[in-house]
Amino acid sequence: MTGAMSRRERVAAALAHRPVDRVPRGEIGLQAGFVAAFLGDAGRGLAERERELAVRRGLHMDLVNVHEYPRAPAGRDGQRYPLYRGALGEVFVERPQSFGLVRPALARIEDAAAYRPADPASAPTERLEWFRDHSDLYLVAQVMGPVSALDWALGTEDYLCWSLEYPEAIALVAGRMAEYETARARRFLAAGADAILVTDDIAFTGGQFLPPAVMAWLAYPLYRRLVEAIKAVRDVPVVFHSDGDLNACLPELAACGFDGLQSLQPSAGMDIAAVRRQYGDRLALWGNVDLDYLLPFGRPEEVRAEVGRLLADAGRDGGFILSTCNILTDAVPVANAVAMYETGLG
Repeated sequence: MTGAMSRRERVAAALAHRPVDRVPRGEIGLQAGFVAAFLGDAGRGLAERERELAVRRGLHMDLVNVHEYPRAPAGRDGQRYPLYRGALGEVFVERPQSFGLVRPALARIEDAAAYRPADPASAPTERLEWFRDHSDLYLVAQVMGPVSALDWALGTEDYLCWSLEYPEAIALVAGRMAEYETARARRFLAAGADAILVTDDIAFTGGQFLPPAVMAWLAYPLYRRLVEAIKAVRDVPVVFHSDGDLNACLPELAACGFDGLQSLQPSAGMDIAAVRRQYGDRLALWGNVDLDYLLPFGRPEEVRAEVGRLLADAGRDGGFILSTCNILTDAVPVANAVAMYETGLG
């Protein structure tokens, strides 16, 4: 029988496949509309970080994922929305519900040899430090993987085409982006992060974005290098996140040295019981609660039934963290989130 654990002990045990007093739980992100709906009048006058902490505590979460992407003001666009320059060299516009690339970090592939991201010393850690100093939550810090970095900073069409036409140039750019993200992970570790989350959306519901042969030279070597570099600083868990159907590339992801896998999107065919049977001894699993129908449109009793089944399938003996398969979005009714997060607490 496992005695009562602190939040940090509970998550650390689950990621290490050790028994827990109860299944830990926690989202990698909360949308602002959900936070406002959950807190109601109680959120008035609170700073954004205080509001997020209040939601995480109110839903019995054990962790927080901190995403601090560097950006500097770069004016405004024609519709008067703010523009920012990101650390990878891109300029993007921020709208109320979306972001959009305005100017890529690399306009011509011929300029790849001269490409450099920003100085990693400029990467902020203030948000992580605030949660470190004001909460007892397990601290996860998020960095970006090479596929998402290329997509974000170069634009989808260019990076996809260039990866096929100019593989050496794209490998060079991706490598420099990965070096930047590695340096950012080191800063998070120095500031007290308990784990690193590598987010790299590499798939949609029908399979991988890139051909397996391209992933073999573009992504997997950089994943291995990133994991090794992080663990050389401190032997913390390194978790991989991607939405979509990852079934075909699970062997490669497990071989890269990741300690966990986050998302496990059920509508993309990610059967958590099957993944646990094949990789549960190597990968802690985090996520799997459906965001396509169950949470936005289901009834609270449906949510409780599905989460109960999920806890029975994946929650035994450690190795599992309960969350949605992405983030708690504005489309999720508060009653359904409460049903999800309170199931299995007793």
